[in-house]
Amino acid sequence: MNLLFFLFAGLFVFGLFRLLARVARVLIRRKTLRSTILALLPVAELLIWIGYVFWGLSILFGGLVYYDLILWVATVLLLGAFAWFVFRDFLAGVLLKAERSLETGRFIKAPFAEGYIRSLGARSLVLVNEKGEVVRIPYSRINKEMIVLPPDSDESLPHHLKLSLPAIRDPEACKRLAEKELIAMPWITGSSPSVDIVEEADGTYRLHLSFYTHIRSQGALVAERIKKVLSVAADSEFNQLP
Repeated sequence: MNLLFFLFAGLFVFGLFRLLARVARVLIRRKTLRSTILALLPVAELLIWIGYVFWGLSILFGGLVYYDLILWVATVLLLGAFAWFVFRDFLAGVLLKAERSLETGRFIKAPFAEGYIRSLGARSLVLVNEKGEVVRIPYSRINKEMIVLPPDSDESLPHHLKLSLPAIRDPEACKRLAEKELIAMPWITGSSPSVDIVEEADGTYRLHLSFYTHIRSQGALVAERIKKVLSVAADSEFNQLP
């Protein structure tokens, strides 16, 4: 009887948290609140399951002579599993950084992703692939797979772009914004990018951008990002007009 009660209680906990997650996604309209609740639900569920395990031990083995021994063994196993889950990525990261000379800006290839390393965290690294997508990979997964480190090369591909500025009152502000965006982009390599502003005969302005990227296709990504940033700046200025 106690075993059936224990199993039904487990099914109830499992179904309850699945239901709460679905309700949060459907009924909560505020994005910030919804994201916070969905982030807290797994933590709450983990705590409930830990309590569920010890509660189950008490109702199933509470009357036995060796109950205390079972309780200690369960505690040690739980702490060991938690420690392994928390520290496995950290330890794998230490070994990878020491053995494979991983560093930011290095290009790596793995069976599941490839790109340039944007950052090396304590438990995972962040890659930026050719499309500009950000990929976060735990070190423990990389440690189980073969990764390829292409040979170091000082060569980089030059780009020279000319972009027409949108109708805006402060071209110099556009230049500063473009410079700031270029410096922050993960695709930019080599020497510092340069941005010049040129006034055309018809009174319009153009930006002349010079920069280097790791691969040719990343030049289009840079141009698209700059155009988007300048367009947003122009819309913002227009909306602020009296």
